[in-house]
Amino acid sequence: MTLTHAGVQASTLAAARDELVEQLDAHVREAVRREGVDPQADAGVVRRIAESVVRDHDERSLTGVVAPVPDAEAVVGELVARVSGFGPLQPFLDDPAVEEVWINDPGLVC
Repeated sequence: MTLTHAGVQASTLAAARDELVEQLDAHVREAVRREGVDPQADAGVVRRIAESVVRDHDERSLTGVVAPVPDAEAVVGELVARVSGFGPLQPFLDDPAVEEVWINDPGLVC
């Protein structure tokens, strides 16, 4: 398999985004623990914490020290799903059109 320049670039961007989300996730979890928030009972508080963490990160990105968040609202939603919900399954669980979710292996959800 040969990757084109665009394919390599897309793969690099995806990896950078994943790393950024992992870093932000760690900051959100630390703040949740520090503030004694129950993530399942207080998803709204987790959302406010995630919004604050992403906003702080974006403010630091103005100095060039860190990369900016590409889609802040999507990242906040992903962080809330990771901390208060069921991670990548959460959008399917929230979608009223989805009647069932089959997990065939850890890398495949359909």
